[in-house]
Amino acid sequence: MPLHFLAWPWLYPTMLAASFVLLVSSRALRPERSTTADFLHPPLALLAATFLLSVACSQVPSLSEWAFGCFLAVLGFTLAVAGVVEDETCMAWLPLVLAAAALFLAVRVILWRYDEGLAFSHSHIRNNAWLGKIQITWVLNLIAPFLLARALGEKTRVAALSYGAAWLLSGAAIYLLFAKTGSLTFALTTLSLCVLNARSWRWLLPFVGVIGLVVTVIVVSPTASTSLVTSLLHPEGDRGIVLRQNVWRQTVQMIVDHPVVGIGLGTYDDVAHTRYGPPANPHFFRNGWHAHNMFLHVFAETGLVGFGAWCLLGLVLVRFLLRQWRDGEALGRLNSAAGLCVLVAFALQSMTEAMIAARVHASLRMNLTLALLVVYGIRLASGTHASRDTDTPAEISASYSPRSNAR
Repeated sequence: MPLHFLAWPWLYPTMLAASFVLLVSSRALRPERSTTADFLHPPLALLAATFLLSVACSQVPSLSEWAFGCFLAVLGFTLAVAGVVEDETCMAWLPLVLAAAALFLAVRVILWRYDEGLAFSHSHIRNNAWLGKIQITWVLNLIAPFLLARALGEKTRVAALSYGAAWLLSGAAIYLLFAKTGSLTFALTTLSLCVLNARSWRWLLPFVGVIGLVVTVIVVSPTASTSLVTSLLHPEGDRGIVLRQNVWRQTVQMIVDHPVVGIGLGTYDDVAHTRYGPPANPHFFRNGWHAHNMFLHVFAETGLVGFGAWCLLGLVLVRFLLRQWRDGEALGRLNSAAGLCVLVAFALQSMTEAMIAARVHASLRMNLTLALLVVYGIRLASGTHASRDTDTPAEISASYSPRSNAR
């Protein structure tokens, strides 16, 4: 870390707090209650109640109380973002910010991997805020559907090519990290977005782009292709898959032992080592060890009641986006499909990791990133749907561009 202040643990919370001061002073963060995510309030309240029940029955109360406090902080951030995105200027510039962030991260990863050599896999990227390849693939896969939707929906060629380049480079970075689940997720979300917008000829563009990307990266790094195919055909020989199978069996035993309220919110990295050992890696004791499956992780920590409330929140989101996709015009369907693909990416990647669990490296930033993208997707879907009776798709697209806001 050449600049040591970048390693200060409170750097990101401090910047976040400062940003809220600026948002309040500029009146972008409105004091009145926002309406963007109104429909999420009941399932979020139910989720908080079930998590609180898990805290009350926790195996390690101190860890659960800390985790519940973090959950409330993320919940407050989500509601605050719902108010921020109601500002038209914010909605105009947010796509550019997301594209710039994805582009910077993707280019950085590609250059680093090229410098290290593409003949072997590596789990960590030096001097990178997200550190691990799994965190990086999560972030890029969560942003990628919005980049692709923006590339297909833009009317100007330069803007469309810019968003398309950010999307393609994100896919290349995921592949060059030898991320098996991440690569599969990128391909499936691209395919899903094309299928959901099959009425438009533009869906051919990402299909051709993916084919070109696959051919290019196979030529550049054939080792990654060999590793991916070998792992799929012979999973018993993949060390990562074998490790996960053992962890999943252990987690299922936790669920059987504590089926109703779980072992306690935020206690997995303690209970797994102290009561279901021996530990797979002592380094992760109370330091982010997780079930390597978000669904099993939530079930183990919060039991059937917490897992049910968590699934209900997801179903409410899917139902809303599907309704907006079904009833919207061309641009509205595209934006709603992108939101659905973000949920698909989260679900697929959650099958092998739990990057938003307590004390996982960068889990706070991952939770905030996920919350931002979900609220942004809701705002995109509801904003275009609400305007479809009075505006054309071109007028809607123009209303969310920085140039039109400047005018």
